[in-house]
Formats: sequence, C-alpha cells, structure tokens
Amino acid sequence: MAFRQIINKVLIRLREDTISSDWTGAINDASSSEVDEYQKLIGELVNEAKQVVEDAWNWGVLRTIETVVTSNGTASYTMSGLTERSRILQVIDDSNDAELKQISDSEFYNFTYIGTTQTGVPSYYRLKGNELSLWPTPDAAYNIRVHAVQPQGDLENATDTLTVQENLIVLGAYALALNERGEDGGTLSDSAAARFSNTLSDAISQDELRTKNETTWNAV
Repeated sequence: MAFRQIINKVLIRLREDTISSDWTGAINDASSSEVDEYQKLIGELVNEAKQVVEDAWNWGVLRTIETVVTSNGTASYTMSGLTERSRILQVIDDSNDAELKQISDSEFYNFTYIGTTQTGVPSYYRLKGNELSLWPTPDAAYNIRVHAVQPQGDLENATDTLTVQENLIVLGAYALALNERGEDGGTLSDSAAARFSNTLSDAISQDELRTKNETTWNAV
C-alpha cells in the first residue's frame, strides 16, 4: 500500500480531510494546497508507527542475505546494505560450511590486541553498526553470508510502498494521533493503543509460524 493511502486511512478514522490523489511528491516538500500541516503530522506518525512495528519482531518480509567477501589481512568490513537498525540473525562462512559465533566487544579486542595477531579461517564475528569484524583475521577470500533483518527506510513520497502489514501501521498511527490530540469521538487513546498492541501481538504470532523453532530454546 502506498504512503498516501496509508495516511488517508488514518485521516478517515480521525474524520479529517484526506489528501488528494493529485499529490505525487514528497510529503515534506508538498505545498499547503496539496498537503496541510495536520496531514504532514499524520505522515510523521505513520513512519513512527512503522518503526515501532519493524522493531517489534524479526519479520520474514524484512529478512535479507548480505554477502561479504573477505580479503587477506582485513578484519573489518562495511555492509552497505545494512543500517544501525538492522539486526543480525546468523553469519555463515559459505566457503567453509560453518556458522560463525558472535562475541562481545571485549572478547574481540582481547583476541585482536592481546598476544600475537592470528590469521586464518574466521570463527567469530563482532557487529558495530553496519561494520562486521571477523576473528581470526581472514587469510584469504571467503564468502560470508549475513542473514539479517533490514527495516525499511522512512516513507517519503506519495507512491512509496510499505513492506510490513499496512493494517498494523494504520492502527499504530491512529493510536499515536489520538494520544497527540486527546480523546476523539468517545474513543479513548488508550483503547486504540490496546487494540494496536493486541493486533501487533497476533501478527507476530502468525509470522512466527513461518519461521520454525526460532523462539524455541533447548537446554544444552
């Protein structure tokens, strides 16, 4: 669903004027005759709700595989396809059919700076923003596959389309709008927030069924 349509769904619930289909550009660049200030506010709340939903769960539709090709003597690599909001689910050395284990900053620094620097096939990784650091430092070219959750960037243009479920974003933005201006027509903002929370929980449960055993913990 396009950004304009999502905003209008929220505006309809608020019984406010909707945005004309003539608007096709970026919401913050639109003139007052195309998009008024309240409609721009709703656009901001739509993006805020989108971020809440994206951060609530490792949604299947947001998952991606990034590939890092190592080089001899280089320990750290910038993954241009990922951002600060990305979440790493798994790191696999495709060249050696092995899964790398995550270590803390202190462990990585101990391995790197205490004693003799080691090179070889990487066994561990450390993530800092969108920078992936490997230990031991690679001694050759290896294909490292990074299984990650990549949240979508903010919606800006009228025709930008949403990746996660639009009903969640509509309910979330509506609850935020009610909270911003108080009770609306007898519907309390906390009731709208509860509905959003319940619907989000149901959606997570449904998406969880598509990724078997990821939330199952086994004693070792």
